[in-house]
Amino acid sequence: MNAKYITPSITIFDRNGNLDLDSQGAHFDNLIKNGIDGILVNGSIGEFFAMTLEQRQQLAEFAIRKIDHRTQCIIGTSDMIFDNIVPFSRKALSLGADAVMIIGPYYFPIKDAELFTYFDRLLSEIDGPVYLYNFPDRTGYTIAPETVLALRRKHSNLAGIKDTISGMDHTRELIKTVKSEFPDFEVYSGFDDNAAHNVLSGGNGIIGGLSNIVPEICTAWISAMRENDLEGIARGQQTINRLFDIYSVGSVFIPIIKEAAKMRGIIADSCCAFPMPQGDEEQQEKIRKILAREGIL
Repeated sequence: MNAKYITPSITIFDRNGNLDLDSQGAHFDNLIKNGIDGILVNGSIGEFFAMTLEQRQQLAEFAIRKIDHRTQCIIGTSDMIFDNIVPFSRKALSLGADAVMIIGPYYFPIKDAELFTYFDRLLSEIDGPVYLYNFPDRTGYTIAPETVLALRRKHSNLAGIKDTISGMDHTRELIKTVKSEFPDFEVYSGFDDNAAHNVLSGGNGIIGGLSNIVPEICTAWISAMRENDLEGIARGQQTINRLFDIYSVGSVFIPIIKEAAKMRGIIADSCCAFPMPQGDEEQQEKIRKILAREGIL
């Protein structure tokens, strides 16, 4: 089976809220060394929503240079200001990004026809591969499979979608509706525990945050899928299911992911962009128990 595990990378800050590019580069190197199939920069777990446009552009330019085509590099260029998205996307693609990823407008719910108009204009103005980002918990609406299909029929540069929904119902409909007509259209799930279900349903894999913490486990799991290794797939699923307890440690999962990465020695500091909370001692102890239970601390 064809399958990919892409990491939506955390963004590493120093205690003054500045980008720590040395540590960021080391994190990218670790992901690539462990065989991750791609890196998404400036995604939700990357805290794009709490960063200035200048910081996001700086991080994007650094990532493109650092990753240097050693694995797929996708740059999140989402913004509530439409006129920021197009030049940011064009610049990232011109510098060598493999694709950009864009979430729809948030704050108010948007109807299907309005979403089509929005992405239709974006896809018309961006000369390069674009992934849509569907995250209804953050936007308040879901991009309908029929809307995605209509956009793909009109725009060949619509490369795929990240579907961040806890269940698989909507993702399966995307696969059935869009990939049946455009087999090269890529459909990724956004929650790690859906990876195998996604691939078995005909999707392309996962863009999942646990790979920031355990890239070696994630790549072993995706390799089992590629090799049709049923026992390996089951073993990986059960491990990921247990590790998914990390997401329930705190109501905001980004600092929890960073604390876990720090405990494993992947990053030196777990600072988040203000006003994102930091992990407290009780949460740290819960994370420590989860990692110790899996023998990866």
